[in-house]
Amino acid sequence: MTSTIQLTNIQSETVSKRGLPGFVFADNDIYQQEQDKIFARGWASIGCAQQLKKPGDILPVTIAGVSLIAVRNKNGEVGVFHNVCRHKAAPLVDAPCNKRTLVCPYHKWSFKLDGELMGAPRYYGRDNTPISAQDKADKGLIPVRFAIWWDIIFVNVSGDAQPFEDFIKPLDELLSGYPQHDIQMISATDYRGDVNWKLAVDNFLDGYHVPFVHSQACTVESVLEQEDLFLSEDIVGLRLANGASDKPAKTAKQLPHFAGLPAERQGTQQWFGIFPNTLFFVDPCWVQTIVVKPTGVTSTAETLSVYVTSEDAASDEYTEEQARLSDVLNEVNQQDIELLDKLQHTRTSKVADQGNLVQAWDQVNMSFHQMWLRKMQCQ
Repeated sequence: MTSTIQLTNIQSETVSKRGLPGFVFADNDIYQQEQDKIFARGWASIGCAQQLKKPGDILPVTIAGVSLIAVRNKNGEVGVFHNVCRHKAAPLVDAPCNKRTLVCPYHKWSFKLDGELMGAPRYYGRDNTPISAQDKADKGLIPVRFAIWWDIIFVNVSGDAQPFEDFIKPLDELLSGYPQHDIQMISATDYRGDVNWKLAVDNFLDGYHVPFVHSQACTVESVLEQEDLFLSEDIVGLRLANGASDKPAKTAKQLPHFAGLPAERQGTQQWFGIFPNTLFFVDPCWVQTIVVKPTGVTSTAETLSVYVTSEDAASDEYTEEQARLSDVLNEVNQQDIELLDKLQHTRTSKVADQGNLVQAWDQVNMSFHQMWLRKMQCQ
């Protein structure tokens, strides 16, 4: 039986009760279908703009099976391009780097950081005349549709998804009281796990496990106040109205809150899954993003970035608090990675299909599973 036939047999009602069947977390054919139906057609994240600290910084990524580069040009602007030379499609960059120009390792075609072709040696053969402006005009790097929101770089590889502003609008409106443009990255840490990407996303949206797996971060009593958030067909989340004030202190002294944050939000923690692969956590004093990057059907890379609320909060005055915050959040993520590597084996077994979602805790997770099913069953 092919994966396509298996997918059509998955019933939404069963998913509501038991979650997705185990085979979807381990089937390579399904993984390949996801590249087109989910990652190419939607708004997928690839990294964060503040990872590109200086003009010339370049971040290579692969999403939807496509090799891309995010580049900060000499004017400080971010652009996203296919990581493909316009001559014979050689990759331009293999690892994060800083360059004044992009030079193809194959035939030394060179490109400006804004994607424009600079030169192509001996383009006319024996005639050593530099390539003309006319011949350069249609040979620049191919741009990718992208948007930056809360410093996260989103791309739409297919180019035909809904406008990003419409896609993100429900969450943008919910967070309108937070000055997103003031946030400052204090750390970015890469992880790898032997796990299907969907299990990594599902875990982030599972508030039930937090006090048991991450007792240093949360108490059982605090998560009993958890509120489910269903914002759109692509965005779900959770809210703890007093999560920040109820949990153990992360730092010796308080990091500065978001400026102008309403009093009723000064203890509120909220975290969201932005389908398919963006995980986003907002605290009154810090922000965490996790970009989940599938690298195979049972392998996933992640980049966890931690932000404070302002330049003041990122100053040397709070160095100790920044380090402690980053350590705690990365400790939590490492605990999840270790758990997920084990879960990959058991969650893909036949017996896992007899699991039972819990009404009080698993509605957000179930909603994520239903999102996946709708997109994968769509022709």
